[in-house]
Amino acid sequence: MTEAQNPTFLTFAELAQRWRISRPTVYNWLRDAGAKVLDFSQKSGRGRKLVSLSEVLKIEGQHLKRL
Repeated sequence: MTEAQNPTFLTFAELAQRWRISRPTVYNWLRDAGAKVLDFSQKSGRGRKLVSLSEVLKIEGQHLKRL
């Protein structure tokens, strides 16, 4: 598999699409979970933020509905 098919890190926009929630809700879920986020922004600007796939899978496990 290539990196595009199996990403190691996901952006907040990708997470919003994956979880079918809004981007502000992604911020809340990540904050509540205490997830570590890679931040490539400068101090005073907007930048790209990435979340590792292992953190994403951990959060998904917490929010998974039991049948």
